[in-house]
Amino acid sequence: MSTAGIGAGAEDPAFRFGLMLPAVWLAFLAFPIAAIWADDDHPAARAAAIVALLVFAVVYLHGFHRQIRREQEALLRPGVPADDGTGLPPGSRHFAVLVALTAVAFALSGVPALGVMSFVVAFAVFHFAWPVVAAVIALGLAAVVLIPVALGVFSDVWFLTLIVATVAAASVNIRLFEDGQLAQAELQTRVAVSGERERVARDVHDVLGHSLTAVILKAELCSRLLDGVDPDDERTRSQVAACRDHLAELRSIGRSALAEIRSTVGGLRTAELADELAVARTVLADAGVELLVIGDVSDVPERFRPVSAWVVREAVTNVVRHARARRCTVELGPTDDGGAVVMRVRDDGTGIGDGLEGNGLRGLRERVTAAGAALRSRSDGGTVIEVVG
Repeated sequence: MSTAGIGAGAEDPAFRFGLMLPAVWLAFLAFPIAAIWADDDHPAARAAAIVALLVFAVVYLHGFHRQIRREQEALLRPGVPADDGTGLPPGSRHFAVLVALTAVAFALSGVPALGVMSFVVAFAVFHFAWPVVAAVIALGLAAVVLIPVALGVFSDVWFLTLIVATVAAASVNIRLFEDGQLAQAELQTRVAVSGERERVARDVHDVLGHSLTAVILKAELCSRLLDGVDPDDERTRSQVAACRDHLAELRSIGRSALAEIRSTVGGLRTAELADELAVARTVLADAGVELLVIGDVSDVPERFRPVSAWVVREAVTNVVRHARARRCTVELGPTDDGGAVVMRVRDDGTGIGDGLEGNGLRGLRERVTAAGAALRSRSDGGTVIEVVG
């Protein structure tokens, strides 16, 4: 019933193995089916109950297949929450059908149909949040105890309680193990990506930065050497003037390229929200703008913190350059009036107006969208920029 070990493609052996595990567990459906088949009193109801359990098996397998597909997609789009398009938790529809089929089988055949309760519990463990899982386990155990007790047959089917409890405990342990593995794999990936980005940033800075700095210094040296040329020679004077113009242009190009490389290196380095807030406080203080931070970095969901750091950086840059603001407020975490808003930056400056957004805001919107969130910007007594999860 586990979904661990999902690879990146449907042909991956790990993917096929993940599909086989739920199918193997379905072999235990033979016991409730055999118990129902042994009832000779109501052949029509018996047949209908067996059909219900066979449909149960199909729905169970399909539900796990969808879950495995969702996990596979999550590997390709890390940080983006799974969604089956209904607004309900993934697997909810399959679970509802499984419960309904269990109720139908019980109505047709009685206590033997409770043998599928362990499958219902296992399905919930691997699909739902822990509070829902706890509720389903409690209800499942209550069903296999209270219903047989009420019918006076608990002494004959007491082992169902042991089976459901054992399956629940095993499934919970497997899920905890899988969650730990996924968290560790995600952390390792993030560390590897961060390390590679830092390496590239270092190489760009050390190699190209050094080369462009040398170009600028050489241009300045040449300019100083030209100061000693005989100014009385008309031809030489004309050539020197042209040379000076070229050297000035070379210095300008070199400095511009160096600034762009430094900007690129800054983009390659991982943005940290706490660091950006510290920098923002210093930059805004130097510009005479008061900064108020409401909330804590931990209030922002972890998957949105890097992109939120970029939002703070761009917003503070705009405040200093364009806004002519006196106060800037950064709200971290879900806001009282924002619903899905996970971070908001507001200033009391001139606002963004009705014109087209600039390259900075456009690039920021692309970053936020790539992180699985949305960016909203508006003028409201200044400029308001929000990250919506």
